Amino acid sequence: MTKMNPEIFRAYDIRGEYGVDFDMAFAQLFGSKISAWLKAGILVVGRDARPSSDELGYALIDGAVHTGARVVDIGAVSTPQFVWAVRSLGAVGGIMVTASHNPEQANGFKVIARHGDVFEVVGGHTLRQVYDSHDHVHRGNGVIDYQDIVPGYADAVAYAARWQGGSELRLSLDAPESVRRVVERLGPIAPDHGLAARCDADGDRILFYDDGAEIPADFIVLLLAEQLGLHPLVFDGRFSRTVRERLDVRSVSYFVSRVGRLYLSLVMRHTGAALGGELSGHYYWREFGGMECPELTLLRVYDILQKSGHSLAELVVPYHVRAKSEEISIPVRDAKDADRRIHAVATHFADSTLSRLDGLTVEYPEWWCNVRRSNTEPVLRLVVEARTKNLLDQMVAEVEALLR
Repeated sequence: MTKMNPEIFRAYDIRGEYGVDFDMAFAQLFGSKISAWLKAGILVVGRDARPSSDELGYALIDGAVHTGARVVDIGAVSTPQFVWAVRSLGAVGGIMVTASHNPEQANGFKVIARHGDVFEVVGGHTLRQVYDSHDHVHRGNGVIDYQDIVPGYADAVAYAARWQGGSELRLSLDAPESVRRVVERLGPIAPDHGLAARCDADGDRILFYDDGAEIPADFIVLLLAEQLGLHPLVFDGRFSRTVRERLDVRSVSYFVSRVGRLYLSLVMRHTGAALGGELSGHYYWREFGGMECPELTLLRVYDILQKSGHSLAELVVPYHVRAKSEEISIPVRDAKDADRRIHAVATHFADSTLSRLDGLTVEYPEWWCNVRRSNTEPVLRLVVEARTKNLLDQMVAEVEALLR
């Protein structure tokens, strides 16, 4: 019997604890149903490097080939490499086995599908409908091809970055092997105690550090936009108000999106934006179909540093004009409990400018906050920014008291 906890169907994907919330039989059945839904054409299957990903990937492939699919197995790759492969191979869609930044015992599936010339992230609601309603009749044996897509992907990154190659990259890089393979093809990595970059388990987020201090993602987006003349931009509502002010002064157009690849990529496509960003370290590029490419982000940041002769921390000094909290996580029981707590904040600050674009944003001239339900965990996410550190501390305490 197939094991399946319905709670694994999340906003952006499928995610849960392997062996508890779903099993290998579920993966096999899921592979056959997605294949039947996408119909004829190439189906790309990739996976991250966590221990259970190989067996789940093989189960997916087994289910797909029994519906007659032509599967291209691209092995252990990052999520951005997987997305690029689906686009470049002219596939009808693809399934990536990954639980992103979640703990090692977790796993899951991300799906993208082609609609005409557009590739879209398939959300959990649609995936549940496909799983419940599509058949998986045996239509004859499919075929499996194996491809190493890293060389082609690395060439695409180099072309987008106008990277000549050959030069040494002086930085510390903590990333999955799939990402390191690409970066090392672009230039040998020499360890450096200043600039450092770190990716998550499936390689779709990249965080930058200077002498151990993290440089916020909103500052990285602003730096890229100002130094490279990029426009329009898309970013989530948690970005520092300094970003908006500096863009407004330069008459750079921008759009604010809900958090998540599902939403950011959609706004990127509709607006033709050059660059998109999330506070969590996702950077979306027009050259890669409005999806993430951490290697391109790394090369462009590195190139800015080399040409400026300054450190990353020095370049973002002008952006430090406000005090901002880290993202604060507050556990909740369920969606109803989360909504009750958010309502308490809205009621308390009823004289502010309120926005419901993504959770709740409370806006005053001297400070603002955003609180939203996480789409991957049973927690609320809170970010607060203020003109001064004293005001920040005061408002964090006040909002947290309402939420807790």
